Amino acid sequence: MNNSSVASSTSDDALNIATIAAEGLGDKLPHLWLNRGDLSQKLMFRSLFLPDADLKNEKPDLAKSYTVSDDKLTYKITMKDGVKWHDGQNLTGEDVVWSIGMVLKASQVNAIYTSAFSSIEGAEAWIAKKSDHISGISVDGKTITIKLSKPVGNFIPVLGQFAIYPKHLLKDENPLEIHNSDFWKNPIGNGMYKLEKLEPGNYASFVPAETYEGKKPKVKKIVLTTVSEPTSAAKTGKLDFFNTNVVEIIESMKSVDNFAANSIDMLFYRYLVVNIQDAEGNKNEEMADKRVREALMYGIDRKILAEKLYPNLATSLNTGVPSSFNEYDTEASEYEFNPKKAKKLLQEANFDFNKTIKLRYYYEDQTSINFMTAVAQYLTELGMKVEVLKFQGDVASELYKMKDYDLALKGLSSFGYEEWYGEYESKNANFKNVFGSEGIFDNAVNRLKGTEDMKERQEILSELQNLEVEHLYKLPLYTIKSYYYVNEEKVKTSGIYGNPWYNYDMKFEEWEIK
Repeated sequence: MNNSSVASSTSDDALNIATIAAEGLGDKLPHLWLNRGDLSQKLMFRSLFLPDADLKNEKPDLAKSYTVSDDKLTYKITMKDGVKWHDGQNLTGEDVVWSIGMVLKASQVNAIYTSAFSSIEGAEAWIAKKSDHISGISVDGKTITIKLSKPVGNFIPVLGQFAIYPKHLLKDENPLEIHNSDFWKNPIGNGMYKLEKLEPGNYASFVPAETYEGKKPKVKKIVLTTVSEPTSAAKTGKLDFFNTNVVEIIESMKSVDNFAANSIDMLFYRYLVVNIQDAEGNKNEEMADKRVREALMYGIDRKILAEKLYPNLATSLNTGVPSSFNEYDTEASEYEFNPKKAKKLLQEANFDFNKTIKLRYYYEDQTSINFMTAVAQYLTELGMKVEVLKFQGDVASELYKMKDYDLALKGLSSFGYEEWYGEYESKNANFKNVFGSEGIFDNAVNRLKGTEDMKERQEILSELQNLEVEHLYKLPLYTIKSYYYVNEEKVKTSGIYGNPWYNYDMKFEEWEIK
């Protein structure tokens, strides 16, 4: 969608927001069980709990209150009175139970949900179609009881991300295709705003929902479009609020005086996925040798690339825990740029320099392209033959099924360390096809998922970092900041900004058009 088409839908008295993309909106809005955080999604659909901006504390939202047993296995959640769907139907505990059951069978979901909810008693039998219900969930009036087979340390935070869907409108959908349902052409939510109109290829507009029982918002309309050049849209008054971590956009927005830039530190990872072996143990011989993977880490000057390509945006990584965080293991290998050591490791591994190393990426921004070109140059200087190409098909299929690559650039917006380390688990449906399924990390990952105790988590994270260094299945590159941009001449916000890919309390009821 070009910026000229935005003009027909944006409004001076509305909050104009945008998704950055080359193409306009389709005939459906995105579902929420894969990515939760877009502003329109936050405002249309709610969860049982609402986290604060740092995702560390939650307050009841659709829920009124909750209790947890001493053994951390039984949760009793009391639903709030008077909560309705946008079509006027009551939202009940049955919607919650049905949503949890559906997400466990859905095909496009964020792993934080399946990881947490698969620990509910009876979930395994439900998924395997050996039972027609999840035995560990029950509803009695306003109270939902959830019984776990093992503790899940972040169970309440996960429920704070999980969007509840309307059972009465989606109960007949195939869970494998629920993300493609016609429901998303006119989704019925339960939040502060409802969809007013979806104009495919152009815009979607949202207005306050009269069914919302909370404090009424001051912003009377929100208009969502897609723009390929947000700086131009911002300069011409067609865009008021958006977020990005694309370097070119961040640089170009410095020329827009009326917009404030708000940077957010978060666990957004960039790393190289290494095609080592599949779940059956079939190996990619060159990449399966750890010395080759170590050579790649020593042979790429990540510090220089961060300074040149991601100025004031990227922080180099050695493990899944950033070095500035308290949980970082200070004894972890730092992989300083050392091409001499890299070449020695390749020689020791009897690396076949006649083989062409396939580098792949799926990002479309110029900085990512420049980054992969630079990586190719570093590998060439080590004596390798290199081919760099963008994935042409579906990213998930290319990464985890077709696997026609040796190294692939990937991003991960992580809700917590559990996601980064969960990719190493032998039961991970996708990554077992990349790293194999030996289960080396399983015990420690399961213990991390099961505890909230900070001292215990520190010890487990140290253990996991040691395992990372020992096996080096992923090549960590950076964590990258994200930026929120706000037209301060027009919009007054609450000043609260968090990870844009997750649900959190933005205090949107305080926002207003000046």
